Amino acid sequence: MSGFHHHSHGKKHHHSHRAVESDPALHAHKKGDAKHCHTKEASNQNLLLIALVLTLGFSVVEGAAAYFAGSLALISDAGHMVTDAAALGLALFAQIISRRPPSSKHSFGFGRAEALAAFVNSIAMLVLVAWIVIEAIGRFYTPHVVDGYTVSVVAAIGLLMNIVVALVLSRDQRSVNTRAALVHVMGDLLGSVAALAAGLIIQFTGWMPIDAILSILVSLLILKSTIAILHESFHFLMEGVPLHIDYLEVGGELKKIAGVSAVHDLHVWEMTPNFPALIGHIEIEEMHQWPEIMSRIRVMLLEKYGIDHVTLQPEQIGPDDVHEHDHAHEHVEHYGDTLYVLCGEGEGVHRMAYHAWGNPENPRVLICVHGLTRRGSDFNTLAQAMCKDYYVVCPDIVGRGNSDRLSNPMLYAVPQYVADMMSLVKQLGVPHVDWFGTSMGGLIGMVYASMPNSPIRRMLINDVGPRIEPESLKRLGSYVGQPFAFANRADALERLNQICATFGDHTPQEWEIYNGPMLVERDGAWVMHYDPAISVPFASINPVMAKAGEVAMWHAFKQIHCPMLIVRGGDSDLLSSATAAEMCKVNPHARVIEIPGVGHAPAFVKAEQIALAKEFFS
Repeated sequence: MSGFHHHSHGKKHHHSHRAVESDPALHAHKKGDAKHCHTKEASNQNLLLIALVLTLGFSVVEGAAAYFAGSLALISDAGHMVTDAAALGLALFAQIISRRPPSSKHSFGFGRAEALAAFVNSIAMLVLVAWIVIEAIGRFYTPHVVDGYTVSVVAAIGLLMNIVVALVLSRDQRSVNTRAALVHVMGDLLGSVAALAAGLIIQFTGWMPIDAILSILVSLLILKSTIAILHESFHFLMEGVPLHIDYLEVGGELKKIAGVSAVHDLHVWEMTPNFPALIGHIEIEEMHQWPEIMSRIRVMLLEKYGIDHVTLQPEQIGPDDVHEHDHAHEHVEHYGDTLYVLCGEGEGVHRMAYHAWGNPENPRVLICVHGLTRRGSDFNTLAQAMCKDYYVVCPDIVGRGNSDRLSNPMLYAVPQYVADMMSLVKQLGVPHVDWFGTSMGGLIGMVYASMPNSPIRRMLINDVGPRIEPESLKRLGSYVGQPFAFANRADALERLNQICATFGDHTPQEWEIYNGPMLVERDGAWVMHYDPAISVPFASINPVMAKAGEVAMWHAFKQIHCPMLIVRGGDSDLLSSATAAEMCKVNPHARVIEIPGVGHAPAFVKAEQIALAKEFFS
């Protein structure tokens, strides 16, 4: 992501881990590199060790006293103490791990261990709070007799000890890990106060419900701090933009630097807590100016945002900036010609093929993007019908058709696909495009359209939405990346037609036009055109990831401000009618139409479906 690095796909180079580990130059920083230290000064481990010994020692005493006294307030305080001991131990372990130097497998070091420990500690605290509240509510219905005197004495001692531990930990407020442990201790301190108050009230008045009431009150008081730590650590682990940095403002300030023409592929995150990093691409007019421009950028980023780890790729623009689109400026019309655009990926570059129809000088461009296992030829019939009014561009998403295959299969995902589409639009040189996206192509379009200054003017979303029905995922998993090889083409086409039966009722000729290009002959067998490795990220999705992705897609969908037509197959198992209705509810720019007798997804090879697209884009 930090730039294009040329690599060889044809040869594999093997290096022993020992050779890499013994080369300190790989992790060293030269003049001009970021001046931060990967093994940053972590919080003082002695503070955590002192707090751990005090807390663990007293938790045993308080636990025994809580059992004999029968007090929920004291039990909750003892429970806090045990959890605190575990939290402090985890925090101490995380700080020890975070000090380990970078290695061949962890080139950034282990600074994230602290945030991970903070996240785990916060989850544990939420569980403890929930247990205490449930137990307290139960005690209102089945009151317990509490020994007020024992509770008062033990709670008073616990209060003093918690004050000491809190003072020790408060000396280190920079580490999110230590602050998460401090939240535990502060919760315990409040628990001691509540237990002391409960003990005294019970001792002098005999009113037992106060024990449960104060337990709930303390739990609610510490809930806010716990959620704040949980949010901060989760945001960090998900490589979010540092909370104190405005991403859009950083981009704007970079564009103001003298000599900078444009900024793209910009990313800001924290490699380790409190050490923000930035990577991106900077377009400049003269390459010899780069050292001076870079110097100005470094000063600005450090002074305004505290960003010291900066990796930027300069790109020269000007009259000699030639793309691989050989026919872009020729006055010739295309009829399914295959062209290419060069795209960047995490570890190098790849070519994405696209099939063009119509006059490339036409400023009206329609980009048609296919589904998960399909390719740009899906739109041949539609493109022929639209190319008089549009320059129709139908890409083979990377890993499909004539496009390159990626060496890292985990990059077969929407973020890479969106980046490739941005490269394509840049090469086409037009300010606006219209978008036709089927299934996965619709998801790519939704993400692209939700971005600031998106070029998408109108968008037809073909049978997909932010929520993907679980049944359809099971169906896709039954054939995506699975063995598919036939000795003769007819058998292969028949099997493929069966897989695609939900696309609608088509004649043999329509199936040939639609599914024929999906089959290629390799080593004497007819196989699918795509890289089987596209199934790797698809297969790795678990329910938690799926839910997180759904939330992100709904957020993106709500940010779209262009007209959208959602086309749903009446029998679709991927886009439910409820989801389609919700899409129209949350975004006033969307409307939906159903095509009866079709599942997932309408193929748009029939005249009435093509007419529908023509009407929307006209």
